[in-house]
Amino acid sequence: MPTLSNREWEVIKLLLEGKSNKLIASSLHITDRTVEFHLKNIYAKFNVSSRLELGLKLKHATNKLEAEKLGLSTVAEDGESVENRARLKTLWINWVTSLREAISIIGKELKMKNTLSADAPNGANTMTFFESIQVCFTKYADFSGKATRPEFWWFMLFITLVASALAYLSESLVNIFLIATLLPLLAAGARRLHDIGKSGWWQLFLLVPVGGIVILGILWAQPENKFLA
Repeated sequence: MPTLSNREWEVIKLLLEGKSNKLIASSLHITDRTVEFHLKNIYAKFNVSSRLELGLKLKHATNKLEAEKLGLSTVAEDGESVENRARLKTLWINWVTSLREAISIIGKELKMKNTLSADAPNGANTMTFFESIQVCFTKYADFSGKATRPEFWWFMLFITLVASALAYLSESLVNIFLIATLLPLLAAGARRLHDIGKSGWWQLFLLVPVGGIVILGILWAQPENKFLA
């Protein structure tokens, strides 16, 4: 970056605005010859021979000048960019680690409850988080049969956690994910209702604002109906 006088920077600024020598002279209250004198010095300092070449070099030079006026530097900006990416990566890793720990803790508690629960004969309800995901995606559009409470609620937790994570990245990704998991969630919900002796059509309550999800939440949380064949 060549060293320029204040007057030369004023000429450069007007030059970048597309003004002719006469307009530059008029704006700075100097003669045309003085403008030509300054331009010759500027051309020599930038090692160019025309306005076009000067404009190309000045595009980079003026950006650097603005950064220097603000007390910044291109190196600092690059460093900050790298630092920001590193922070985002660290936050993401911490989030994933916390998620794994939370899943592990909840899984242990749920297994313990299922072991002690009287409504889980022969370990029928001891389904893990990842097993429920596998089962629900395997039965992607299967509305027949039954689903235990762990199967349904683990899958519901999976959808909630993934949707929350994607919300930090893009709203479009959240919408795509929710659309992709809507059918298996409804299928799991219908099987959960069958497990308590209700029809899958009870999920039509989802169309009722607020109250509908509350009613279904209570039903989905009910224990298995042992009197069903």
